[in-house]
Amino acid sequence: MDNALLMKPAAQVKTGAANDHAPLNLQAWVAAPHTGQVLSFAFGLLFLFQCTILPLVGKAAMGGSGSPGAEPAVWAGKNQAFFLVMLLVTLATGAAAFYSKGCRRRLEGTPFPWVTAGVLALTLALLIAFLVGLLKI
Repeated sequence: MDNALLMKPAAQVKTGAANDHAPLNLQAWVAAPHTGQVLSFAFGLLFLFQCTILPLVGKAAMGGSGSPGAEPAVWAGKNQAFFLVMLLVTLATGAAAFYSKGCRRRLEGTPFPWVTAGVLALTLALLIAFLVGLLKI
């Protein structure tokens, strides 16, 4: 019984880093190589998906079947709302990927993310074309 009492205080001694909870260093997490890679991969997949749903708001969807007197489908407004939401999600993911790679570039001197910047510019151009109405032409 005495041995148990002697062991109890020793078991409660903190042993350093395993028990210490350091605050999350957000800058280091954002600049981590895996963060930028995962965000860029997700951005690429979202951009691909965005290109596949482009016909939902294109000329064929907004012009009807092409027959005289044909009108857009009754769900065309829902298609446009879905396209806009997905475009904003794609743009936000791309901006996060570009920011992450920019932070890593400042810390480690990695090359400029030209591909991410290019696809981000295309996504922004797609947003502008959608808002102006050029996709319906």
